[in-house]
Amino acid sequence: MEKNEKLKALAAVAEGFGLTAEEAAAYFGKISVCSDKTEEVSVQSEEAVLPDVVCPGMYYYSDRTISAEVIPEKQISGVVGWVDESSKHGLILGLRETELPWSSVYLKPGTFKKSGKENTRLILEAARRQNKKAAAAEWCAAYAFDGVRVGEAFLPSKDELVKIFRNFGAIQKALEEIKQPQLEEYDWYRSSSEDYNYYNAWVVRPSDGDMYYTNKDYDYRVRCVFAF
Repeated sequence: MEKNEKLKALAAVAEGFGLTAEEAAAYFGKISVCSDKTEEVSVQSEEAVLPDVVCPGMYYYSDRTISAEVIPEKQISGVVGWVDESSKHGLILGLRETELPWSSVYLKPGTFKKSGKENTRLILEAARRQNKKAAAAEWCAAYAFDGVRVGEAFLPSKDELVKIFRNFGAIQKALEEIKQPQLEEYDWYRSSSEDYNYYNAWVVRPSDGDMYYTNKDYDYRVRCVFAF
């Protein structure tokens, strides 16, 4: 059956249920359809090579390909945590985590409404200028596990963490499948975002995306991300 014929048949079914075409389209627009196939791709480009549809919970490999399935001969670098509406850009959650302070409470880089990548750069620059430690950002900037190259990963902003944690179920399932440490559901993860009083930075909880600010020099969980 040709595509147009299939669409006409679908429209007829929708009409039979008293639905307009717009209502049916709006419903299906909310559904993410993930490919369960892995495409054969060239890995010579520096850009990630993507399937037609990318969804949270897919695997990101060191050769910059993404798949819904585990490919034993490839190195998994992380799990897709969030994807934009175009399905062409998103955030990858690293497989490793640790517990670290943000920095000294006196480090003031001004990371309020910026992206995690930009925040990480500002934090490291401020730490160098002020001769202070910025443990969480430094760990992410030096992150080189599972085929990730130094400089690719960064400490996510609070808004980026919220976006990722909305897909908590898919992420947990993917991490369990490859026997990697899952997110601690009710614990708190450091973001790169400061509170405006400079002494605190925001942390986010995976279970519900709740957040609050806490002292920069306290230890909290850190999970780095990188972008595609």
